[in-house]
Amino acid sequence: MYTPVTLNNGSLATDNTESGTSGTSSSVRAGDRVSVEHARTDRLFSQSGLWYFRTREGKDVGPFRYRTEAELMLTRFIQDLAAQQQPVNTKPHFRISAQLGRQSR
Repeated sequence: MYTPVTLNNGSLATDNTESGTSGTSSSVRAGDRVSVEHARTDRLFSQSGLWYFRTREGKDVGPFRYRTEAELMLTRFIQDLAAQQQPVNTKPHFRISAQLGRQSR
């Protein structure tokens, strides 16, 4: 048996032992189709005294000894995904010397 913990808009809420609540996710990732509705699921849970978090793809990540450790790793996981989705500027950032063609002595 596991104890679910509900997340609200990215912030962690208090333990919620009532499971089975469902709804639709209010956030849509860039690659998701808007017409697809995702079921709201609990992200943090405890199983056999160890803590895990579940990704949107249904993968369980863990185990962690403490709930706070699982919360921290979930936050880092979400931040890493957000950073990966940021557009990468392909224009090189370097200075072109005004003294091109001048030989150094």
